[in-house]
Formats: sequence, structure tokens, C-alpha cells
Amino acid sequence: MKYTEARFILDGLPSLKVKPGLARINRLLDVLDHPERAFRAIHIAGTNGKGSVAAMLSSILLQAGYRVGRFTSPDLIDFRDRISVNNRWISEEDVAGRVEQILPVLKSAEDRPTLFEVLTAIAFAHFAKSRVKLAVVEVGLGGRFDATNVLDPLLTILTNVGRDHLALLGEMLKQIAWEKAGIAKAGVPFLAGELSPEAEEIIIKECEKARAPLARCDPVAVERIAFDWKRTTYRIEASDLPETIDLALLGGYQGENLKITLRAVELLRKAGFILSNDAVAAGLTDVSWPGRFEVMKLNPTIILDGAHNLPAALALAKDVKRYVPKRLHRHLLFGILSDKEAEAICHVLFPLFTKVTLTCSQSPRALPLDLLAKIASSLGVECKQAPSVEEGLISARSCLEAQDVLFVTGSLTVLREARPILMEVPCRP
Repeated sequence: MKYTEARFILDGLPSLKVKPGLARINRLLDVLDHPERAFRAIHIAGTNGKGSVAAMLSSILLQAGYRVGRFTSPDLIDFRDRISVNNRWISEEDVAGRVEQILPVLKSAEDRPTLFEVLTAIAFAHFAKSRVKLAVVEVGLGGRFDATNVLDPLLTILTNVGRDHLALLGEMLKQIAWEKAGIAKAGVPFLAGELSPEAEEIIIKECEKARAPLARCDPVAVERIAFDWKRTTYRIEASDLPETIDLALLGGYQGENLKITLRAVELLRKAGFILSNDAVAAGLTDVSWPGRFEVMKLNPTIILDGAHNLPAALALAKDVKRYVPKRLHRHLLFGILSDKEAEAICHVLFPLFTKVTLTCSQSPRALPLDLLAKIASSLGVECKQAPSVEEGLISARSCLEAQDVLFVTGSLTVLREARPILMEVPCRP
């Protein structure tokens, strides 16, 4: 089977319809001889920060000499970037081979697996074939009924609990926390980041039910002491960790993700992994995670940030005020998906910017431009409209001066379309 054929089959799978349950993923794994049993794993859930923590841990483990698999979502650069071993994406040939192997299940007329379930199975098979020592696996949605929850991990992590995917997970924090706590396993440390009292109550209860020891980040403290457009320097207070860290991931919100990562390092050491302070420092200096406060250009500065829900928008707003003084002109290119809290997110972000350009990605879930414009109008914000991300970039960049800053945000689908344009086109139009 050719890769183009495999992609055609994958693109035809259901993706938006979430059907709770692990029966379909187990059927796929049966065909593949249960590759998930061939490697150890770190399982990461959370509303925000999953990918950043996964990237940091993978980078540290790689620097320590381990063979590391990583499974994240959604893709941002290429369809295959979700699945990697030692930072090398799965090959087109391997994708095609796995699709061919599970084709009978995919052709089944009854209860067909979703795209995410198939990608999960392909990732696990790739990790087993590649003989990874450890896989860092990000939950796709929720946790309890997510396809990745077939893993028997050595560490589970919950970065945070917030409102996202409202139509699928529900609007109540307690309900969302219950879904995410479903990755807890008996005897496996469950590391939780900062939680609201409401979410914490549920997490404690579910960990007790699962007999999973609950670990907190309190033994580690981080303080941001320096920043430039290439790195942020943190002072670390913890036993047997580097005193300072130069983190290649920008954005103030990465401080909490760093704290979780460093606490995870302590727990991995207890599990027998040899992670020297040199490996920790080098991994964090070298880490890359596209689309998270990613500086694409300077003079003028263009930043991509995947703030796609209210907690992420609030975090981005803090960074805009912290890093971009009012005397500089702040520009915004913004598009969002229809299942997000669009009005609340716009209310948080729009007043911070001198000029706002609205756009719409090619995603079928994208909020139509006319509805987004109505929200902007109700907030009293004057804005330009661009029917595509490419046209939005042209429009927004046409009025940038050398000292201006343009933020592109609102949806990872917008970033997916903007990033290759910015990689190929000269900074000034």
C-alpha cells in the first residue's frame, strides 16, 4: 500500500464523533499483537500543557541516552509529527504498512474505529517495533475512555483541569476532572499539577478508588529570573535538581509545565531511570514544541501561540502584558473553532491589541467569520476580516512596523496553516 492510499483511508475515518469505550482500540491492538505491552510509558492528561510537558520529558530522556517514543495530538507541521521516536517522525512507509495490516478492521461496517484510535494503535506498534525504552503518550480527549488508556504506565500525569471540548466532555469542572482522573492506575504514581479545590476533591477521591498514590509538585519551586526572545531562565528550588534552567520554551505558562516536568524527573529517578542534572539542563535548553509562544520572526516580531480555550487565553493575555509594552503596537490575527468559548476568549484578548484581524481556518469546525465578527462588534472592537489564514497574514503584516508584535492565535488549525507560510515567506511583505 502506498502512503497516499493510506492517507485516503485514514481521512475517511470518523474523527469528530466520539464514542466512549475501549473496545475498538482493543480490537485494533489484537490484530497488531498488543504492541502496547512491549514498552513502558508515561501517560499525560490535562486541559493545557500536555504537549509541552511531553516535549520536555522526551527531550530530557533523549539527552540521558534513552530511546524515546512520543505520541501527541493534533499534528501541527505534518500529519506524521504526532508519532516520533527520538524526535524522528514515523515514516510514510510505516504508516502505510500499519494501515494495510489493520485494513480488515477499518473496513468493518459496524462500529468503525475513529481516526484517533487508529493513530493510537499505529503509534504503539511503531514504538514496539522501534524498541523504545519509554514512550511519552498524550491523552487525546479526557482520559477515562480515551484510546490511550489501554496503557499500563509507570507514571501518570495530570497537568491541570479546565473547560475545553465542552460539547464532548461537559461544562462542569467536576465532570471534566472525573474524566481525566480515569487514567489513574493501581500502584502507579499520579502526578497532579495545580488544581482548583473543586477539581482536587474529585482527583483525590478517584486516586483513592484506583489505589493510585497521588504525588504533588510542592517539592519543586520555580521562579522566572530572565527572559529574551530565545529562552527563559528559571531559578529552581528542589533537592538534587539544577539550580538554574534555561528553558527554550517561552511563555509564562511554561513555568508551571516546567515544575511538573521536574517533579516527574524526581519520580522517574525513583523508578530507576538515570537522569543526571546535565541531561535535565541540556534537554530543557534543547527542547522544541512548535506553536506554543513560538517566535517565528523578529523586527517585526511574529509569535504563534496555540491558545484555543479560556485558560490558555488568560495565560496568553498575561504574557502579552508582561512581554510587550503598551508603547509597542500589538497586532492580533485570530480564528477559533466553533466548540470553544469564543465570546469569553475574545473578551480576554481583543482589548489588548491595537489592531485585530479575524480569520477562519479550513477546518470544518472553524467558527464562521460572520459569527466571529458579530462577537467582535458586540465587544466594541473594530477589526479587519480575512476569509483565509493566508490572506489574514498578508493583511496583518502589511501594516507592521519594525518594533511591532503580531500574535497569531485562537486555534491550532490556524497555526497549522500559518506556520508554513511564515517559514517560507520573507518577514516584510
